[in-house]
Amino acid sequence: MVDAEALRREAPAIGSVSYLIRQAGQVQYANQNWTTAIQGVSANYPPITNWKIMTGRGISEDDNSNAALVAVIGQTVARQLFGASENPVGAVIQVKSVSLRVIGILASKGQTSYGTDQDDLVMIPFETAERKVLGVAAPSQQQAPLNWVYPSPPNPYNLQQRLMGYVNQIYVQATGADEVQSAVSQITNILIRRHRIRPGDTNDFTVRNLSQIAETAESSSRIMALLLAAVASISLIVGGIGIMNILLVSVTERTREIGLRMAIGARRTHVLLQFLAESVILSVTGGIAGIVVGVLVSVSISVIAGWPTPISPAAIAGGFLFSAAVGIFFGYYPARKAARLDPIEALRYE
Repeated sequence: MVDAEALRREAPAIGSVSYLIRQAGQVQYANQNWTTAIQGVSANYPPITNWKIMTGRGISEDDNSNAALVAVIGQTVARQLFGASENPVGAVIQVKSVSLRVIGILASKGQTSYGTDQDDLVMIPFETAERKVLGVAAPSQQQAPLNWVYPSPPNPYNLQQRLMGYVNQIYVQATGADEVQSAVSQITNILIRRHRIRPGDTNDFTVRNLSQIAETAESSSRIMALLLAAVASISLIVGGIGIMNILLVSVTERTREIGLRMAIGARRTHVLLQFLAESVILSVTGGIAGIVVGVLVSVSISVIAGWPTPISPAAIAGGFLFSAAVGIFFGYYPARKAARLDPIEALRYE
């Protein structure tokens, strides 16, 4: 925790610093219990990590300084303990056998790109977690005694030495997007100096830039979108070829009808527009059917599995217009062939 205070004090590119300790543990309400992630956080942790409160209030500085017995729960924990009918705010739950009052419910974040449920958590003030619920975080390495010549003091209960102020993670927010790299450099230099790491030695900490992780995830999503677009393009080409073949067969079967229309005064443009309209009607009908099926599947997934599947009106409009464009593109050749028929030869066609 002193590292977090040093970063806040010495790094000008850093705007906010928060920290947490966490453990997995059981929470209980009435006859319901659930194993979840329990996080002891500083008061400014939720805004730094973009957590928003849906109902109630969040953890305040007073809650943290007073080690208040309060908790903020995620959507998954609220659903598992309280169901859909009961309001969790104000209820008292048992968190690792400690009674805590629920003061707020976090807005849903859904799953991460790795499939982890972000809403399956309980947040409590850091001081509450350290003093009353989780206990303090112990150093990962056993320290060598400085007075090894002398015997160790008696320890009949085999108690492990635990030091206050250890945290599992420190979260840092830069003052601006253009200061992210400067903040990373300043953090690294400050921690190397404070941890007395000599040149050439391996750092005992890791600094991760979440913007780079977000860029990597965005790049992966872009590649997946391109692959899906390629598959969809192949499907559209196959469908367009099917429309073109249907219209070519229709032109062949209706050759005498085309010749008769031209003989009584229809122009080539009229015949061209007739077959183009038929092609567009075929493709648009298929597009509307696809939109209806897609909306029904999305709604069914949301209702049955509980996964958020937002429906984009822009995507629906784009799909509709694209299906019409496919009909025009692949219907032009059969329509042009029909419009260029010789009326006399068409009337003589058997």
